[in-house]
Amino acid sequence: MTWARVRHRKPLVDTDPDSPPPPDHPLAPPDPTHPHARRQGHHLPDASVGADGRYIYTIDIDARMGWRSSEFEETIFFCGYDLHVITDVLSGPGPGRGPVVLVDRSMNLSPAGSHKGNCGLPAVEALGDRIGKPRQLIADRAYNYVTNDTFAIPVWRLGYITIYDLHPVQRGTHPGPGGSDTIWIDGVLYPTSLPEGLHDIEPIEAKMDVGVRARLERQHQARQAYAFVLHGARRPDGSRRYRGPAVPPARVRCPNNPISMREPQSVPTTSRTPGTACGCGRTVTLTDSDYPDMRMPFQHGTLAWEASYHRRVGIESVFADLKRNRMTWHRGFFRGFGIRRYTLLAGFTLAALNLLILHDAATRRGTLDCWGRFLGEPEPEHRPRRHRSRFTSARHAATPAVTGPGR
Repeated sequence: MTWARVRHRKPLVDTDPDSPPPPDHPLAPPDPTHPHARRQGHHLPDASVGADGRYIYTIDIDARMGWRSSEFEETIFFCGYDLHVITDVLSGPGPGRGPVVLVDRSMNLSPAGSHKGNCGLPAVEALGDRIGKPRQLIADRAYNYVTNDTFAIPVWRLGYITIYDLHPVQRGTHPGPGGSDTIWIDGVLYPTSLPEGLHDIEPIEAKMDVGVRARLERQHQARQAYAFVLHGARRPDGSRRYRGPAVPPARVRCPNNPISMREPQSVPTTSRTPGTACGCGRTVTLTDSDYPDMRMPFQHGTLAWEASYHRRVGIESVFADLKRNRMTWHRGFFRGFGIRRYTLLAGFTLAALNLLILHDAATRRGTLDCWGRFLGEPEPEHRPRRHRSRFTSARHAATPAVTGPGR
């Protein structure tokens, strides 16, 4: 948030139109496709308009109105800036992976309500080649809901594997590439022979009952057998090959593909009659323009997706440290106006937060932190822990009256 006070009543949250639909709120524009349109009874007195066509409600001419996920007793709207931060998370879900120090790798500051793709991409580009494999990028809906050529495709060209959460508007069935006899369902390509009962499956959510989660996972796994899977790495021109479920090694038995019928009876069999159009045995070449905002290494809404996507809690932990756990970043934390000043101060603050996090991590491990190594301090001595013997002395022994009645 900006330090400046909003000097208008009923401001209009005129966010960029290429973003998720605004919430049902009195300050939301009447038409989401025209967020900059004036609305009677708002911004009294009349607000000035900046070079970007958006309203200026404070003496900070760079601050704008935007939406946010309300937490810590905050409002759903605010006036100020959006902070795009990237941190490290585990390379994959599951046990056997060591803890990760959640430091801030890069950041970019933009006026609130600005285009999330255009403003989040510079933070990804600032990472350069410092991120090793697997280069996975986990982002929320605000980044994969925008136009594909503003975020999803450029991130792929940087060599990242993207993992998103789909908006309800994005979910559903769409036709596949022409002449391939395929369909798209939630960003995954399937042949038209997919049973009707596996078309619309509810995604798994954390708040669901255990039994419901298990039932939905079985349905997702049954549909996974029909999915097209990646067949080779991404080419320099952005194309990738995907093989159908009946291509050896086959995952379904299709009458149009005799080789697949050699699989055991435990493998699902399609209901296609020989000679009818079927995409089970095809190998399809997809380009970057084929749903890059929804294509992921696994089906959306499965347990595998949930375990991988929920690694995103790492960035939530960083913002919690920034706002409450380690620091108290709130309105008035920075005093001044202008995006240049706020960008510089935000960079210094995140650097200080990194030092605190690294120092605490080194203390827990009993090693020297980064400043100690820079100053040439000696490594701390590792003293053996004293093990307390667990025994009961005679004078503290329990009496029969305490332990219970005896014979």
